[in-house]
Amino acid sequence: MYKRQVLTLSRTEIAEVAEDGGGGSSAMPHKANPVRSTLVAAAARRAPQLAATLYGSLVAEDERPAGAWHAEWEPLRDLLRLVGGAARDAVELTEGLRVRPEVMREHLDVTGGLIVSELLAAGLEPVLGRARAKELLAELARRARAEGRELGELLAAVPELKDVRLAPLADPARCTGAAGVLTDRALERS
Repeated sequence: MYKRQVLTLSRTEIAEVAEDGGGGSSAMPHKANPVRSTLVAAAARRAPQLAATLYGSLVAEDERPAGAWHAEWEPLRDLLRLVGGAARDAVELTEGLRVRPEVMREHLDVTGGLIVSELLAAGLEPVLGRARAKELLAELARRARAEGRELGELLAAVPELKDVRLAPLADPARCTGAAGVLTDRALERS
């Protein structure tokens, strides 16, 4: 998982993921800060400047000109330490990441089904046509928000959709695209 996502998703108000053994807070005893993802994020911010020094040293008017290769020494050592440390932290972060799918599902359900409106539009296009599917979903989305109702409930009441299986289209868990295949491939490599 990208380190910024861990930092965001581990916030108290989101709490979809957490690092095992997160660091404490000096001001808030209840808090467990995402230490490893913070270290990886800090390394990612420092690396470009070090790489820029190395890149700038590539310009050589002669073979191994004075000053150019000397300028590489310190940033190269720093960059190697930084990348090595970030790689170690990323491995530890990945090994100790706790994922909370029940919280993720709760957040998906906050929209009352509106989060799947794009998938629904694509699924209803063969039945209603593109323009009608978009128009219908836009209207039902407005009603769902205004009336505090579920989008699926409103869709089920549309006469022209009585023969359409809406449940598979209305499930946010089906909106993952190729994520499952890509995850399987990544896990097979390790």
